[in-house]
Amino acid sequence: MHNIYVDGGTKRQREIANKVISFCIKRLMPRARSIFVDCHLTKSMTDLGGCWLLDNNRSFGIELNTVSKTKEFIISLIHEMVHAKQYYTGELIEVLTKNKKGAIVNRIIWKGKDCTTIKYDNLPYELEAYHMQDNLYEEYKKWA
Repeated sequence: MHNIYVDGGTKRQREIANKVISFCIKRLMPRARSIFVDCHLTKSMTDLGGCWLLDNNRSFGIELNTVSKTKEFIISLIHEMVHAKQYYTGELIEVLTKNKKGAIVNRIIWKGKDCTTIKYDNLPYELEAYHMQDNLYEEYKKWA
C-alpha cells in the first residue's frame, strides 16, 4: 500500500498531484509494495520542483512550484517522480562525505559514477528525467 500526502496549492492541484503520483508509482515502480511520498505545493520556489529521499529508498519528499499552468505542473511532477524512481532503484544515490578540508559535502552518484561536479544541463539523471517526462505525460493523459 502506498501513502501519498499532498499539501499546499489549490484543491484541484492537490487532486491532480495525487493522481499523477499514483500513476507514476504504478508506471515507474510497479513492483513496489510500499512507497511514501510527501508532496508540498508552493508558490515560493524559484525552481519548478525538487525531489529528495526522506528515510529510505521508499520515502520521498517532493516540492513543486504551483505557478505554472496545468500541463507544465503535471510534467514537472512527473519529472520529479522520475527522480523518485531513480532513488528507489538505487541508480541515484546521495552520499555525505568530508572533503580534504574536513567540510561535509553532498556527493551525487549516478549508476556508480560521481556526478557532483557535472553541470546541471549535463547531469545524466536529469537528462533521463527530461527524456522520460513527455512520453509519461502522454501516457498519463490516456490513463487519467
